[in-house]
Amino acid sequence: MTRKLVVLLTLCHGALQAQQSPLAGTWLVNFQAGMRIEDGVATPLFATGTLTVQSVADSLIGTLATNPAPDMPARPPVRLAAKASAGEATFVAHSKATINVNGAEHEANVVSTWVLRATGDSLVGTVARMIDSPDAGPQEPRPVTGTRKKG
Repeated sequence: MTRKLVVLLTLCHGALQAQQSPLAGTWLVNFQAGMRIEDGVATPLFATGTLTVQSVADSLIGTLATNPAPDMPARPPVRLAAKASAGEATFVAHSKATINVNGAEHEANVVSTWVLRATGDSLVGTVARMIDSPDAGPQEPRPVTGTRKKG
């Protein structure tokens, strides 16, 4: 009986912790979406989007829908996952990038690490990317900001 109670308390604590995550909800976010390098000059590409985060068991599951940009192709939604946390959470997302070098394009795998913290209706954090391509490499963490979507 005592063993079952300990297991139940442990499971309930994890579920309660996930439910209390301040990151759960819908966020309007601003972030660096990539980098354009022309003639050796790097220009950051910024984007906005909607990040929806849900508590699922002991995890936080997010979906990032990036708003279309006039000079960029549409991006598919990206799934992010993290361990549930009452404070800062580290999300990992896997996606693809198109690398264009002197007109020759190829696709590369990307692992993005999002470190996010919510305080009330404000979201702050960083995103760092590792691009699996000899023409690109790891990117330093870049700022992410956001506000909770109302209604």
